[in-house]
Amino acid sequence: MIPITPEIIGPGIEEEYEDAMERIAFLLDAFKDYPASNETAHGRVVYQLRWLKQEIDAQRLPVPVHKSWIGTLCYVVGSCEVDDSKEIAKALGELKRILQGPGLLKPRHFPVVAAQIDDLVADIHLFGDPLTPDEIKFVADLEDTAKGIRSGQIIPPLTVPKGIHPLKLALMHAKRLENILPQPPNPHEYWKQSHFLQLSLFSAWRPYVAQKPPLGAPNPGLGPEAPDFTLVRDLVNTNVTKT
Repeated sequence: MIPITPEIIGPGIEEEYEDAMERIAFLLDAFKDYPASNETAHGRVVYQLRWLKQEIDAQRLPVPVHKSWIGTLCYVVGSCEVDDSKEIAKALGELKRILQGPGLLKPRHFPVVAAQIDDLVADIHLFGDPLTPDEIKFVADLEDTAKGIRSGQIIPPLTVPKGIHPLKLALMHAKRLENILPQPPNPHEYWKQSHFLQLSLFSAWRPYVAQKPPLGAPNPGLGPEAPDFTLVRDLVNTNVTKT
């Protein structure tokens, strides 16, 4: 692995705010025909997005922010019920990732991704030689990808028009290597190396070795966790039922 410099780690919370606001603006526009409401999933998302915009504008939001503050966002990312388009689904997932800390892949991280590939290839040879014909091709594809990233001819994330990228399939299905390389918690474990590489290479996650430390809000104001309004909600519902 290459040295992880301050330049690779990058700016502070202002970068996370900018990344988040870009996606909030896109999503608010995408959901502009849905009124803010607690009665529908789209309406609840609009409320969540407006609140996030308010807190980021006021610089009160830390990164990562506790899941309780973004419960609606986390829920709809998992349920997919407001994924009206691939672009909306992508923006929601990226917004959740930004606010929970892992962050987005940036060009300054590309050398780290190439180094992750180098480390995996080195371990495959160290623990797996002699390789099978399929593994020889797999390693050659990894090496070509690292070379392409370094030359600028390959720009992560890697995608294909339909289905799963062939290199991702190869990473997922290298069962012999998964068994031959050291087992957990050894840092040379195949699954762990492959998993973190896939997140950056195919899903544009910031490399785990280049993730930022927790970033406090410039104007602290939120509690560590959101208040529990369950009792208030139940009381309101009870009174409404009685009347």
